[in-house]
Amino acid sequence: MAGIHSVSIVGTGNVAHHLGKALRDSGITITSVYGRNQSAAQELADKLGCTRVPSLTELHGELILLCVSDDAISDLSKELSDDRRIAYTSGSVPLSALPKMNNLGVFYPLQTFSKHRDIDLSKVPFLIEACSEMFQTELMQLATMISEKVIYANSQDRLHYHISAVFVNNFVNHLFALGKAHSDDHGLDWEMLKPLIHETVAKINSLDPLAAQTGPALRNDQDTIQRHLGELSGIPKEVYALITQSIQQSSIK
Repeated sequence: MAGIHSVSIVGTGNVAHHLGKALRDSGITITSVYGRNQSAAQELADKLGCTRVPSLTELHGELILLCVSDDAISDLSKELSDDRRIAYTSGSVPLSALPKMNNLGVFYPLQTFSKHRDIDLSKVPFLIEACSEMFQTELMQLATMISEKVIYANSQDRLHYHISAVFVNNFVNHLFALGKAHSDDHGLDWEMLKPLIHETVAKINSLDPLAAQTGPALRNDQDTIQRHLGELSGIPKEVYALITQSIQQSSIK
């Protein structure tokens, strides 16, 4: 039967753990794991019920899935032979930036992963692209085994999805960290802010983010803004001032 039925995984981080488990649970055979950190690779191999291999040349799945940092993708792909089917999980690395290969593709889950937090991958969008139409179809078929939302996205669209993702995930999470640090510095209870966080996120299910915006910046409440700035210093003060400016400019009709 055509398609991809076995996968080898390169990498031992959060994405490797989650994709490996989801693929295994969907009936895909995980044949081997390779990672430069041998103990981490062995841990993942044990978890997935497969073998750890000491070199890339010993990977033996029908698909080699590169779950590694963006900077490592090019060098690793150069070490693999052109007859292998290879996909990587990056949102921002374009196919054109990598060595030209017959079966090279992208298998990008648009989600944030933490190793010890379970995620329902059936709700996670997967963005697929490949150098050949046949391989692209195979990757899309593989993704539909673990996700209900699988689309084709070219390298440019994928880059812009990734930029948007950095804003809504990485940057927002950092703002949570700044908020927690400020409350901790003043002996406050961080748990008191969590209902506010949950409601802020829940609102976007029914409101456009611009329509959901509230706060002193939107109201142009300068007395409050200046009091807040007077209590802040360093980078948090700069972040507060810049985001305040951005909110006010975004709300101008």
